[in-house]
Amino acid sequence: MSRRDTVALKWLLGATLRNHRKAARKTLEHSAAHLGVSESKISNMESGRYGQPPEEVAKLLAFYDADPDRIARIVALGQEDDTGSWWAPWSSVIPQWLRLFAGLEGMAASAFVYSPLFVHALLQTEEYATAVASSARRVRPVDMDRMVAFRMERQRWLTDETSPLKLHFVIEETALLRPIGGKDVLRRQAEHLLEAARLPTVDIQVIEAEVGMHPGLTGEFTLFGFEEFDETVYVELQEDAVYLHDSGKVRAYNMTAKTLRDIALDQHESASLIESMIRAL
Repeated sequence: MSRRDTVALKWLLGATLRNHRKAARKTLEHSAAHLGVSESKISNMESGRYGQPPEEVAKLLAFYDADPDRIARIVALGQEDDTGSWWAPWSSVIPQWLRLFAGLEGMAASAFVYSPLFVHALLQTEEYATAVASSARRVRPVDMDRMVAFRMERQRWLTDETSPLKLHFVIEETALLRPIGGKDVLRRQAEHLLEAARLPTVDIQVIEAEVGMHPGLTGEFTLFGFEEFDETVYVELQEDAVYLHDSGKVRAYNMTAKTLRDIALDQHESASLIESMIRAL
């Protein structure tokens, strides 16, 4: 199954244009004058809502002094066939605000995930995912099975034969102790984490409960890395999400991610802790 996503690609391309424009200290007015178009068109190109003609994208990036080779690669991506969205079969159960996330996750080369409350969807067992989804008020009972199936489908990125997603997962020990679905479900979920940690594409670290206040406690976040585009941060809210592509804000989350990696147990120690938790269940 193709990992490309038209919506995410347009958003990433637009964000790239915006970041390069700001780095070059150009205004919307400057860019519009350079292309001979309106400022609203430049704004729409940057939002990804409307057309992004390859020749205009190339002209703008050159105006912003972007690397010629990178310009060629980005323009080539934008010229590829419109393949739609891989998540289309589940569109009836995916909220509008989550669709961009699904596309970004599918296109990403890497993802750093900090999860302070429960195991992330990419590493959930089916029964654990069902328990999590059933507690979410935004998931209707009639949609439960399809939502869980959507989560299971996303996990295929970790073992994709052509371009697997490299996942670095940091979780709080307290999240692993929360009996979501009951002790039996939790034990099997912990066993699944040990299995996932053996994949060459997955790194798992645990932050011990005895660790005090740290910058990650402000909430869960995902930091996506891409082959041709700049990094993007995803922060989920109750019924919405925030997508950050501004270089300064992304840099702050990168610093937080580094801190979390440093204060967490290493991968071997984390596996040992999970094993001890399994024995105690």
